[in-house]
This record gives sequence, C-alpha cells and structure tokens, in this order.
Amino acid sequence: MNLEPFCFPVTERTVAVDDASSPIINLENTETFLPNGYKAIVREDTNEVISIVKDSYKIVKNSDLIDQLLRQLATCGQSFKIDPSHSFVSNEKMRLQITFPELRLRDRESDIALSAFITNSYDLSTGVSFTWGAIRAICSNGMVFGKILSKYYSRHTSGFSFENLGEKLAEAREYFPEIQERINRLELLRVDEQLVENVSTKISKRLAEQAIAEEEIGRISQWQLLNRLTNHISHEMEPRMQARYQTNVSKVFAL
Repeated sequence: MNLEPFCFPVTERTVAVDDASSPIINLENTETFLPNGYKAIVREDTNEVISIVKDSYKIVKNSDLIDQLLRQLATCGQSFKIDPSHSFVSNEKMRLQITFPELRLRDRESDIALSAFITNSYDLSTGVSFTWGAIRAICSNGMVFGKILSKYYSRHTSGFSFENLGEKLAEAREYFPEIQERINRLELLRVDEQLVENVSTKISKRLAEQAIAEEEIGRISQWQLLNRLTNHISHEMEPRMQARYQTNVSKVFAL
C-alpha cells in the first residue's frame, strides 16, 4: 500500500481576524487583531487551511506517526501488512489498518486475523488512537474489539508514543481465548427482539432493518447478524464513518 498520500506536509501559521469595526489594513502591524491563543493548521503543499486550533495543540504529523509505528512493528516479532480495506486519508483525518495475518481467530466459516486501527487528525476530531480489531478473511469484514481488548489513546496536548508495542501485541494475544469463546457463544445464541432493538437504537435503525427481517428473529445467530452489520459497514459506508459504527457494534455484541 502506498503511504505517500498520508504523509503530506503540514505547518502552523499565525492567524488574524477582521472584526469589521477595525479592519486589517497594515499587515505589518497586526498584533491587535490576532485572536488570543489560536493558530492555523495548514497543508503546506496546497496552502489549504485545515483547521483553527488553540496554541496548546501540538501537531502529530501523520508522517511521524507512521514512521514511529512502522519502526515499532518491525521489532514486534510478528509479520504484518498495511491493509487498505479500512484505511483512508483526508486533509482532516486518517485511519490506517495494520493486519497481523498469522494471529488468527476463527468462526465456522473463516479465519479472522487480528488487526489494529490507527487514527490521527488535524482538526481536533480525534487524538492519536490505536484500537484492536480484526478482519474476516472470507468477506473482508472489519470489526473492533473495543470491549475485550485495551485501547490506546493520546490527546494532542500530551503527545503520543507507541513504545512497547510488542508488549501490547503480546497482551492482546493473551485475550484470544476469551475472544474466541465470545465468538463461539455468539454463533450459538439466537437473535431476539431485545438485541434487534439494541441494534436499532445504539447502532442504526436503518442498518437493523436492512440486516434482519422480522421473520428471522429467533432463527439466525447473533454472529450472523453481527457479520451482516459489519459487512454493510465495511463495504457500503464511507471509510471516514466506519470507525464509529464498528465501535458501536463492538459495544452491542460485547466484543
């Protein structure tokens, strides 16, 4: 996967405002027009303003984040690949999926490889986050293990670090029996009306209506319903929207 689009240059620039009553005329003397404690985040190669943020905001560049991440992954002792299936980048935000093909769970139909989802933003929509999940081989459905596995989060005001990533990976592996047991359990449990209601209110009413017909309640497994939901999220939704819905699925199905 080509990571160059993720690594566009960004810089900080001073901002000035025109309050109409005191318009800026002499740009060499704009101190009185500078809003207290704010700056602009600008895409340097196109000169596009991405966001206006407080001075306390510390840029975590995508390029620095990816470089540090890849260095840590190279020493973690596990094979990995940059997975394009749930990765995306815009001026404001990025999400990068790392898949570990040799670290697998399984359901009755497919291997399920452990994945990590890394996000970053330049518009305050998120800090640096590192969330564990998985990718189902048979259909490339992405899912998040937000309940069972730990989640790393760093606000831009406090910096970030992916040190000891190998230890975090080893810790995640220790929970594989618990995750596998949960998958096995979901394959046995039938969908009931309460679960459909939870999907409708906590994930999406439209998704619930698309994923299960009324006559299927009590007949299909909860794992089947989960995979219908994750299939739609993975293949029908815009990439920038996937993380929120995947997280909600994780909560409803206790993954």
